[in-house]
Amino acid sequence: MTGRRAVLITAVAVAAVGCSTTTSDSPAPEAQPRSGGTLTFATDADPGCLDPHQSPTAASQLVTRGVVDSLVAQDPKTLELKPWLAESWTATPDATSFTFTLRQGVTFSDGTPFDAEAVKANFDRIVAPATKSLLAASLLAGYDGTTVEDPRKVTVKFKAPNASFPQAASTAFLGMQSPKVFEAGPEAVCRKPVGSGPFVAAERQPQASITLSKRADYNWGPETSGHKGAPHLDQVVINIVPENGVRMGSLRTNQVDAVANVPPKEVDGIKGAGFEVLAKAQPGIAYTLNLNAAREPLSDVKVRQAIAKAIDTQALVDNLYQGKYPRATSVLTSATPGYASILGTGQFDTAAAERLLDEAGWKKQDDGTRAKNGKPLTVEWTFISPTREQRDLLAQIVQQQLKAVGVDVKLVPLAMGEAIAKTARGELQMGDISFVRADGDVLRTVLTAPRGGTPAVVAPEVPGLLSQAAATVDDAVRDENYAKVQRSLIENATAIPVYDPTYLLGVGKAVHGVVFDPQGLPAFHEAWVSR
Repeated sequence: MTGRRAVLITAVAVAAVGCSTTTSDSPAPEAQPRSGGTLTFATDADPGCLDPHQSPTAASQLVTRGVVDSLVAQDPKTLELKPWLAESWTATPDATSFTFTLRQGVTFSDGTPFDAEAVKANFDRIVAPATKSLLAASLLAGYDGTTVEDPRKVTVKFKAPNASFPQAASTAFLGMQSPKVFEAGPEAVCRKPVGSGPFVAAERQPQASITLSKRADYNWGPETSGHKGAPHLDQVVINIVPENGVRMGSLRTNQVDAVANVPPKEVDGIKGAGFEVLAKAQPGIAYTLNLNAAREPLSDVKVRQAIAKAIDTQALVDNLYQGKYPRATSVLTSATPGYASILGTGQFDTAAAERLLDEAGWKKQDDGTRAKNGKPLTVEWTFISPTREQRDLLAQIVQQQLKAVGVDVKLVPLAMGEAIAKTARGELQMGDISFVRADGDVLRTVLTAPRGGTPAVVAPEVPGLLSQAAATVDDAVRDENYAKVQRSLIENATAIPVYDPTYLLGVGKAVHGVVFDPQGLPAFHEAWVSR
């Protein structure tokens, strides 16, 4: 047991050790933080449901990370696991049972004490069918119940090894919420989760804004934080501004203090106007196009491989993102533990794509399209709209690249809820995904069926490789298995990596102390404004 993930499981308790961190990804701090004030932040995506147990989106995680605390904290730089709501933890050698000793004196914002019963209530609720969890439940794959040993000690059990559970427990998706709020039902929790975090979800205007208010009695920040007490800010107001031009204009005119996802083409201009642009490479799944091998015509591997070879990912990165987002060389981003470079020089080859389609029986017609037995070669690409990171423009460019080899791509933009539901039913032919999580086990997360959905179609050996990785804390073994999975997905062309997402955060001169969490999302607990 060595290396960056050795801390995930140990046969002895992980003792609470204090530390403080600063990061070059945050603005240069002034000597003394100021208390009070409001930071206004413009983001590009409405999170929809705010309940991290239900929602799978990074947009939701950005908001709820300040509302819910986790049992474990992950250091944003080293990815080492440290105490948070759990002072220490132990695990059995087979990684099927984890016992946490909980911190005393923690309460949820509604006054409910945080204790072992609360941990059990949260994990039981996540896997309950009524919750309809679209992601969090997969982080508890094989969950076999939680036992309350005493008010401060709880044991979480799994039917099969789950070595990455402590890291999963550090994410907002497995964050702790007050059991009282569950009584109101899933829809109520979507509107207003109640956690033990430094902020309280105070007000929401759908499709417009979310207000987070300071929790004055907060005093149990994680060991990875340089500030453990109540937030410096009185409020964080998160405005939903999907239009890039409007969002950037609001920063330039000082209507907001910070903006999410600065378009790469705007970075130099924003810097030239006197603002900072902070960049953070995000761990997890690279922005990837998925081809559903269970649906015609993509059930033919030659068709999938042809599509992969017809897409010029380097041109996409250069033209749309000016090199600010690196071209993906694997399904995992290069910032993710377990990453293996599979596509070092890319795979763009239109001649090979044409040849593969010919071999698959799809013959070119006079108008440049392809057909087989009188049926045109058509693929439907469903994606979430409105998009972020100019993914709608990317889809249009890919559509033209595939048209050049005779593949007709129909673009189907859907609202987030519709797209997620369609994905869960296994109805997509072609889709796209990026997903943040600072562990190679994210492969198991995205290749495991969402509740009520169907599993991704992968090579027969992939589930076994993922299970073997989940059963060990040996970094070398896990990395070897993750590399094999990444290679399988790419060689079978069920996944076409395009770019590694990089969070580009624009901040005004009055903003200080905004840091990135381990998932590469901005966090506001330590932030303050100098005005």
